[in-house]
Amino acid sequence: VGTKMADGSYSAKESTTRTSENAWCSAKTGCRNDDIATRVRDRISKLVQIQSRNFEDFQMLKYDEWQFYALHHDYIPHQVDRASGPRILTFFLYLSDVEEGGGTGLNRINEGLVVNPKKGKALLWPSVLNYDPTVKDGRTTHEAIAVEKGTKFAANAWIHLYDNAETQKRGCT
Repeated sequence: VGTKMADGSYSAKESTTRTSENAWCSAKTGCRNDDIATRVRDRISKLVQIQSRNFEDFQMLKYDEWQFYALHHDYIPHQVDRASGPRILTFFLYLSDVEEGGGTGLNRINEGLVVNPKKGKALLWPSVLNYDPTVKDGRTTHEAIAVEKGTKFAANAWIHLYDNAETQKRGCT
């Protein structure tokens, strides 16, 4: 997310801290309503007890050798004022095993905490504080550690405070 534009939207920004590739499993591409994507989203929805309409489209990720995503947070401050509200949860799915490296570092939760990729494994963490879901929880700042050998495939399922699917259809996200 870059700078705020006159119309209230935000410009794109080339990242120097993220070298991975990504694609969106969106309604526009037909992926959001794919049977598998729907089943996965419904399973996550049942687990977290939040309706799937609060979910962003899945962000599909690919990390080749030596690709990474430096320390960052999934909370985007300007979303507090958007109809769907901020991202409140991240559900991160590992879609492949990785021979070496590629873990998710969660050092602010517990120094040295790294969760290594394993196909079928998932992580769930909050982006906001329980007592005020509009306030960022800095403890969940995290990083994607560089893959040393192999390729990492993963997906982000970001869950918003309010309905994200409808606001996205209207172009309000």
